[in-house]
Amino acid sequence: MSIFSGSDKSASGQSYIDPEALGLIDVNREFKTHLGIEDTLFNRFSTKDVQELLEQSGMFEMLQFRGFQKTKLEIHGISEVDNRIYIKTEENETLVHMRLKFSDFLFKKINESFPMIYIDWLLSQNVKLGKLGEKKKLFEGQEYPGLNIMNEITSFIRLLSGKIGAAGAFNIPEYFHDAVLFHKNFRYLSPEKEGEFRALLRCFKKENLRSLSGAIHSGKILDRQTSAVYSWSYGEMVSATNPFLEKSLFDEQYDSMVARISETREFSRID
Repeated sequence: MSIFSGSDKSASGQSYIDPEALGLIDVNREFKTHLGIEDTLFNRFSTKDVQELLEQSGMFEMLQFRGFQKTKLEIHGISEVDNRIYIKTEENETLVHMRLKFSDFLFKKINESFPMIYIDWLLSQNVKLGKLGEKKKLFEGQEYPGLNIMNEITSFIRLLSGKIGAAGAFNIPEYFHDAVLFHKNFRYLSPEKEGEFRALLRCFKKENLRSLSGAIHSGKILDRQTSAVYSWSYGEMVSATNPFLEKSLFDEQYDSMVARISETREFSRID
């Protein structure tokens, strides 16, 4: 079973990840399940350890600011390298759900493997606001409005990466708005995809994000280069904490290609 099998994305009906189309390859291939790991993260970090990292990231302070004064942390171990983290209210309502996987990945571009944290699933929801009846008020895939805690989540992931000895983290955003949230600290591994993404942001810089994302995923954007309806495609977004990996992946050639594509690709709304 590869690291992309058993994904929460697949479980929710989004079985769209083709490992052969990605720029990373799971080297280990197999997850070995062991007893006694249920209350630890990656069979290494206790709930207290994770609590401290979350505190360092500012997570609990921000949740308190959002009105959640008392929360509880749960860790569910699936295997040595595959774990779920929940932050819940006292009433057992989920505020934050992260499914993280840890494995060695081969980067095709440089033909070297590095230990990486894969963010398989990420959910944050403000249950105090309740489920909004009008779907237009929510992003695709949401049941509740978000908590606006992406900075704290990213900080936690990077702190965890340093503690576990990973070279960084990556995610495969399912929706355009997910990619926007990650983009502050993550970049697409593919310069073509990164350039295309930045071109979309440039062409619609005055657009509301919810409206733009909805248009992209409902076939309402025209790719003026091909005169065809723009089709959103997935790709890995990487945040490297290892300096060598950062320089190797995002070199001058990468930057040059991203700049050229982002400045020349054009998109427009389909009326």
